[in-house]
Amino acid sequence: MARERTVDFLAGGVSGLISDFATHPVDTVRVRLWMQGSSSAGYRYRGLWHGFVDISKNEGVRSIFKGFGSVALLTPIGYGLYFGSYEWAKNTLHDKTKWSDGAVHLTAGFFANGVADFAWNPMEVVKQREQAVVGRLYSGPIQGLRQLWKE
Repeated sequence: MARERTVDFLAGGVSGLISDFATHPVDTVRVRLWMQGSSSAGYRYRGLWHGFVDISKNEGVRSIFKGFGSVALLTPIGYGLYFGSYEWAKNTLHDKTKWSDGAVHLTAGFFANGVADFAWNPMEVVKQREQAVVGRLYSGPIQGLRQLWKE
């Protein structure tokens, strides 16, 4: 049983990190597109592709991965908590209730999301703050999380 939980946690962490790495550049441009209406943004994109090109050209290709440090730090924990708590809740509800499979999966998903949000929410705030600015906001993800904790 403990081995299964460890496998669920590790599988969730690795798969979450891989998927977040693959989608992070799109997420960076998405955040910038959201923010470009603010007077302090300092950039203007016509769309997703223009955002990629402009960020890469003016800030360097590495800039499309801004904020990934907090993702790399907390995504494995968040997805590990999600997968682990989902499987635990699903098995517990299945064994102790007479709910339908749909109700069990839905409730387990809600529960798992609530558990994983303890890691995901601070990570998202730090990541989006980093993505939204031109230049550096934090010296690294730990400093970003410390700043968030102080606030």
